Amino acid sequence: MQIQTLDQLHDRIETMIDLIQRLKDESSQLKDKNQQLETQVQEMRQSFEQMPSKQERLEELERENKELRNKQDDIKTRVESMLSRLDVVQ
Repeated sequence: MQIQTLDQLHDRIETMIDLIQRLKDESSQLKDKNQQLETQVQEMRQSFEQMPSKQERLEELERENKELRNKQDDIKTRVESMLSRLDVVQ
């Protein structure tokens, strides 16, 4: 009986050793994955910080819109002037 009990104990120890090794491997993989995710999060934070705020973007678009309207008004004035000159010539 003693030998059988020792064999069982040995088998259980081997099983536990295998389990511990698998857990160590899994832990190592999870640490690597965690490091990758932390790197991605840091890169995303940096990217986000470099993005203009919504308010800044809105102000920029408003300036562009104003410039385009001014150009449109200038073109309209020139066209009207040319048309009136044509009317005078005819």
